[in-house]
Amino acid sequence: MVYAGYNMMLPHVLVDMPQAQRTALSSGVKAPLVYVKIAVRQWRPWIDAGVHEVTNAMGFYSRIKLDYPVSLGGYRFARRPTDPTVLHLVHSPIPNGAADQRAAWRAGRAALHTTTFAQFEARAFDELTRILGKSFNPQRDVTAVTVYRWAHGYAYGFNSLFDRESDLPITDIARAPVGRVTIASSDAAMSAYAHAAIDEAARAVDEIR
Repeated sequence: MVYAGYNMMLPHVLVDMPQAQRTALSSGVKAPLVYVKIAVRQWRPWIDAGVHEVTNAMGFYSRIKLDYPVSLGGYRFARRPTDPTVLHLVHSPIPNGAADQRAAWRAGRAALHTTTFAQFEARAFDELTRILGKSFNPQRDVTAVTVYRWAHGYAYGFNSLFDRESDLPITDIARAPVGRVTIASSDAAMSAYAHAAIDEAARAVDEIR
C-alpha cells in the first residue's frame, strides 16, 4: 500500500509507528495560504492605472493581479476592458517575529481560523481602491468575492535561515516504509512541487516491489 496523503496525519493512522519516525513526520508543517477571487464587471481601472499585476510586499495581499487570460473550450478570456473578468489576490498569513518557519506557519494557520470573510473582503476592497485609484469602485464594479483558505497548503521545504544541512536526513526517517505501507507525496520530499511528488510516488512504488 502507498500512502500519498498528508504525511503529518500518518502517525494518527499507523499507531505502531516508531517514535523517531513520528517526530520526523511531525516536522513537516505545511504553509497556510489564501487565494481570493473577485469577479468584476469590467477591468478599465487596471488600464487607467497602467498595471496588470502588483507585488504588495507590505500589504495584507502580497499579490494582486488580473487573472490569467485563459480560453478553454467555448469560454474565451476577457479581451476588452469593458468585459467582465476575475481578479486574483494572494494572502499569506505569516506573522512577524516567529522563532522559525514552522512556528510562523502554525501561527498563520491559527490566524486563518479567526479571520472572517468580511475582513478578507474589506482588506481586498481597501487595497484595490488605493492601488487602482478613483476609477475603481467596489460597490459598483464587484459582483462576487470568493475566499479559498488552505490551512495546510504547500509542503514544508528546507530553509537555510532556520534549518541545518544535518537536518536533511530527517526526510529519510519520515518516509521510511512502515510494515507494508510505503510513503509518498510532496511532503516526503520536503518540496512543494509536482515533480517532487512524482519522484516520491515512483520511489514508494519501487519500495513495494
